[in-house]
Amino acid sequence: MLSTLILGVVTLLSAIFFFLQTTDLPERSALFPQLILWGLGVAGALLVFQAFIERRQATVNGVRETQRKERHQLASILFFQVLIPGSLMLMAYLILLAVGFYPASAFLVFTVYCYHNYRINSTKLKPRTLVRSAMFALIITVFMYLVFTLLLGLPAPSGNFF
Repeated sequence: MLSTLILGVVTLLSAIFFFLQTTDLPERSALFPQLILWGLGVAGALLVFQAFIERRQATVNGVRETQRKERHQLASILFFQVLIPGSLMLMAYLILLAVGFYPASAFLVFTVYCYHNYRINSTKLKPRTLVRSAMFALIITVFMYLVFTLLLGLPAPSGNFF
């Protein structure tokens, strides 16, 4: 509804702007562009009119409740799928700078495992889950150390303290 209104206004204003640009052209050369721009202007005006009609029908049909639910869902998506994972990545980066790659990796594996378990079950984390995630993080980190540092001889990023 709002997007239709915005598109209609932009289309109408663009048609008016470009129509004013064709006034410098010779009359016969400006005929076709002016005809196209008149059609574009009418289409923009119809889009604005359609947006107002949709808005009137939305209040009658109760679409406001649907829009409220969609906004709540969007806020939930932004919080749980953007803000929290972004914060976890930022904390892992700060740990990487402070103490190095392997502790940061262990932290990230632990928190992602716990967060994923929380999002799937939607319940409070149990001690068993915390122990399982700590063991998983330890096993993954030791495996990475063995493969990358000992077996392949690749250096791992070190932090400021270690």
